Amino acid sequence: MACEVGTSVVFFGMLRLVTVASVLSSNTGVRPAPVIDTTDNDQTKYWATKLNVSPDDLAAAIQDVGPAVAAVRRHLGK
Repeated sequence: MACEVGTSVVFFGMLRLVTVASVLSSNTGVRPAPVIDTTDNDQTKYWATKLNVSPDDLAAAIQDVGPAVAAVRRHLGK
């Protein structure tokens, strides 16, 4: 059992506690691309589902504002 005030890691038996900031900074998991690849059907389906729109509405939004996810979200009001 170890505990030091001001550190990011605290041990209590078999449980390891860490700060949220350390977890977020070490998260190297898979993230969606910042742009939507319209030639990839899986990506198109993923983003249509994620944004709760039809693939046709997603394609229209991409046509209007480009493939950047942030721009598409703003355009769709999501």
